[in-house]
Amino acid sequence: MNTTPNTRQPVSLRSDVVVEPLIDHWYAWSHLLSPGTAARNIARRQLPIMTSYLEAPAVHQRSSRTPALAGGPFMDLGADRSADVEALIEATRRRAARLLAFDTAVDALQELLAKAGPGVPLEGLYPLVPEPLQGYVELVYDLQDNASFRLIEALLYRSDYASTDGQSLALEPLRADRRPFALSTPRLDTDERTVLPVPFHHPGVDVMFSTLRTPRPFGEVAEALELTSDTARKLAPYFTAADAPATATRKEPPKEPRIRYLGHACVLAENDQGAILVDPLLPPAFPGAGPRLVDSDLPDYIDHVLITHGHQDHLVLESLLRLRTRIGTIVVPRSDAGSLQDPSLRLALEAAGFPRVIELGELQQIETAMGRLTAVPFFGEHGDLAISKSAWLLESDGRTVLFAADTSTIDPAAYAHVRRAIGKVDVLFLGMECEGAPLTWLYGPLFTHEPAREVAVRRRLNGNDDIGAMALAEALGCDRAYVYAMGHEPWVWYLTTTTFDENAAPVRAAERFVAACRTRGIEAQRLHGSCDLPW
Repeated sequence: MNTTPNTRQPVSLRSDVVVEPLIDHWYAWSHLLSPGTAARNIARRQLPIMTSYLEAPAVHQRSSRTPALAGGPFMDLGADRSADVEALIEATRRRAARLLAFDTAVDALQELLAKAGPGVPLEGLYPLVPEPLQGYVELVYDLQDNASFRLIEALLYRSDYASTDGQSLALEPLRADRRPFALSTPRLDTDERTVLPVPFHHPGVDVMFSTLRTPRPFGEVAEALELTSDTARKLAPYFTAADAPATATRKEPPKEPRIRYLGHACVLAENDQGAILVDPLLPPAFPGAGPRLVDSDLPDYIDHVLITHGHQDHLVLESLLRLRTRIGTIVVPRSDAGSLQDPSLRLALEAAGFPRVIELGELQQIETAMGRLTAVPFFGEHGDLAISKSAWLLESDGRTVLFAADTSTIDPAAYAHVRRAIGKVDVLFLGMECEGAPLTWLYGPLFTHEPAREVAVRRRLNGNDDIGAMALAEALGCDRAYVYAMGHEPWVWYLTTTTFDENAAPVRAAERFVAACRTRGIEAQRLHGSCDLPW
């Protein structure tokens, strides 16, 4: 794809072009944005997968196309790309050398602290902290006298550990929803993929995405991105000439409040005063894609974007970057203050160039253009790790709507307390992935000593089954309940590797829950695809 662009012609980014954010050619998700978790994932996920590929590329090719192995550590590259993978390994080791030293230092510090005697003052250990961590950790005891450490994460973001040198954007036309799994397959160069070596916070990124609504001269886009003439020629085919004048088409707000479901956990609530978007994961638009709501169906301005938790299918940087110029404020759960497994989503998004990000702790509230927003406790789905997460309660136009994401009713008594704190919930959205992935599927790289397989399988990333879901709905007094975030939309596969199977345990549990709701007079539905829902 290489043409000579007319730099004065107003253009729009083509609707069928996906723009994937990459770090060292790997799909950027929250654990690659935070320096501490990035170090562990590079050393313990990406490099081992790439090294394994060099040893047996045919095995990776075969395994990546085997449904039973979906989501496994197999690179889906089609033809043998061994030479390119070897080059990427060398480039990664060179670019991320400091992060790899950080990873080794974490293990050494864990071993040092394991030898610390209970009750012995930790101040004497500071000189022994491995050099890559010196000044970036506080040594602490928990209340059982177990020695541990706290990362001073804000300082890490102001160090060379947070270098943006490896960040880029990969543009590619999409002809089908299916993409290689993001956590196991790097995005190598192809004839149809053009990689722009720009960091996520670069102002030119917003100029490029603004053309989706406001056509601009191609030369202005190329200049804003600081592209070389050769890169500009490669970029030009991803844009289409715009006959309309270079002004945005304004969308009128709805006359009545409404809810629009875009798929997975992405829900838009809007009225004539404002709009709130939860867990943005935008379906791609390409010829033959079929009916779906896409980014062009969203309002001009989204007052608040709500993120329930940092998993790759809920905090989707690809979608957030596409919408950045249209977002007022992003609201995230408050983090666990420096634990390795719980990086701050606020710091990560701020470093990626989002100017207005706020944290809310449990039961904290803010007023929005639509109404009051409350952070609601969110249990389960994280393999018993202490991870920041929040369900979001919206009170607007006489209704209360709870976006509960992958909440699991582990302790029903907790939701009895929640009911007393927040009152009755009219509309409930909840995920029901009751057979989630093993603990190590997502969090394995963070452990110094990875849990045994039988432990990881028992400690799954589970949501509710039908019994837990019904306990939640009844505890909150719901009139309507929608099962969502099941990962069954085809455009979500590259983030979840989940496909629809009517005999799968989560699907059967969801159907039992829907039926049980209806017998109790609760309107219920299992959502799939995109649709409009009554307020």
